[in-house]
Formats: sequence, structure tokens, C-alpha cells
Amino acid sequence: MQHDSAGMEASAMKKTQTAQTYGDDDQLAALGHTRELNRSFSPLAMLGLCFAILNSWTALAASLSLALSSGGPSSVIWGLITAGVCNLSLAASLAEFLSAYPTAGGQYHWVAVISWKKWVPILSWTTGWINVSGWIALVASGGLLGSQLIIGVISLMNPAYEPQRWHQFLIYIGYNIVAFLINTFLTRILPTITKGALFWSITGFVVISITVLACSSPKYSPPEFVFREFINETGWPDGIAWLLGLLQAGLGLTGFDAVAHMIEEIPNAAVEGPKIMIACVGIGVFTGFVFLTVLLFVAGDVQEVINSAAGPMLAILYNATGSKAGSICLLM
Repeated sequence: MQHDSAGMEASAMKKTQTAQTYGDDDQLAALGHTRELNRSFSPLAMLGLCFAILNSWTALAASLSLALSSGGPSSVIWGLITAGVCNLSLAASLAEFLSAYPTAGGQYHWVAVISWKKWVPILSWTTGWINVSGWIALVASGGLLGSQLIIGVISLMNPAYEPQRWHQFLIYIGYNIVAFLINTFLTRILPTITKGALFWSITGFVVISITVLACSSPKYSPPEFVFREFINETGWPDGIAWLLGLLQAGLGLTGFDAVAHMIEEIPNAAVEGPKIMIACVGIGVFTGFVFLTVLLFVAGDVQEVINSAAGPMLAILYNATGSKAGSICLLM
């Protein structure tokens, strides 16, 4: 009886997914499109993909060098809140478009829908290329941050090591080749990879936060430092320096429109897509705020962190744990 019940449930789920797919196809047809992609991503897998692209707490921690010298902890914490409010507003606006026009074109299609007819070609073309340029820059920044972390690990383990630009460039090229191979030849298992990436990221967030707080206890930085300390080593006026520090928060919350460009690969797209878009930004703001607050409480000497050859994130982990091996394990 249990096997019969499980079989009936599986059959019902397949029927529901099939009905949703036909509904999605009808909506695409009404918009003048024909389905060309398989809807192989579940909502959870798509959320994993979008959050893996943002991976906010990791990106924010890896790019601490952008904000610590351009506003200090006040820029790190309150800059994230500012960017979070702005990006949640943008996500809500784009999610509204996505629910009405769930096509992979995303922004350039939406611009074509709402623009004056005579301006549609130039506005849609411009929007499309701006979007493509942004994604190229975002992909480049992922490889850059990854190579910086690897160089940081080498510097931590070998203080006599003097990093050269070409060292980082070769690591950067290798990083992108691996990403290219995965996206080219392992597309069938991408939904599984993205689910794993989501759980790995959230688990890492929890483990690192608890570990560094436990190892640093009771030697925490005072709350005044975490939430009010202002540092300006840029040479620009304080207001400009704080705005420059927003680059860190902006980077950690960028890329949530990925769900729009993958929308034709999930069932019930008009409903699930907007929810995923807003959810990945919300998760990013929450995890980013908690993680950055934790790092600042255990940071120790902030000038030592800023000047560390290993990079701010690895320097903070080392200050908190007192172990090079432990710091590298947490980083991974």
C-alpha cells in the first residue's frame, strides 16, 4: 500500500508539472515566443543558482578591502543596509515585470514592451548591451575575487612570498576555464550543483560565524567600533569616501536578474520567478549583515587587517582562530 501511495504521489506531481509546463508554454505563445528550453530547474535549484551568483556574504567578505579603507566599519554595515533597501526595491520592480512577461530576454524585452514604438529598437538594443556588459563585468569580478583569495592563502602560509600580477592572472584564467567547462559540459547536472551550492553556502555561513565567535570569546571589538567607526584612507572627502565604500555592498547584491534570464527553465515561471528574485536578495541582505557584523566584532587590529597581504577576510579569520590551517579550512 505504501508503494502504491508513493507511486500515486509521484504520478500526481508529474501531472502537476506537466500542466504547469503547458500553462507556461501558453503564456509564452501569447507573448509571441515558442518554448525552446527544457524546464529542468526546480524552484529550489533556481534559488540556488541565483544565490550562488550573488553569494552575498562571501562576496561581501571577500571584497572587504573596498570598504574598510573607504568609510571603515560604518560603510561596511550601513552601506549594506543602504544597498539592501535599494536592491530590494529594484528586485520588487523587476519581479513585477517578470510575472507579466516571463521570458529569458528580461530587461531588453520589458523595455520593448513599455517604450514608444518608434524608440523600441534603439532603447531595447541599448538595454540589452548594457545588461550583457554588466554580466561580463560580474563574471570577471568572480574570477578576480577567487584568485585574490587563493593568493591570500599562499601569502598566509608563506610570509616571504611576494605575489606578482601574472601569478594572480594565471589563477584567474584557470578559475574561469573551470567555470566554462562546468557550464559547457555539465549542464545536465547544473540543477544538482546549484542546490548543493545553496546548502554549502548557508552551512558555511553558520559554521564560520559560530566558530570565529567561539574562538574570539571574550575578546570582541566594542559595538562603537563595529557600528560607528569611520576610516578614510582614500584621500577623498569623507562623504565621497563613504560612497566609494558602497561598491562593496553593491557587488554583494548584484546579479539577481539571473532568474529572469533563466525563467524559461523553471515550471510555473510567472509565479515562482518573482518570488525567487526577491528571496535571493532578502537572503543576501540577511546573511551579509549578520556575517559582516560577526567579522567586525572579531576583527582585532583593523589597520593590520587592511594592510594584510593575505587579504582582510583571511586576516580576520586568522586573528579570530589563531590557526593558519583553521583559517584556510573556514575560507573553503
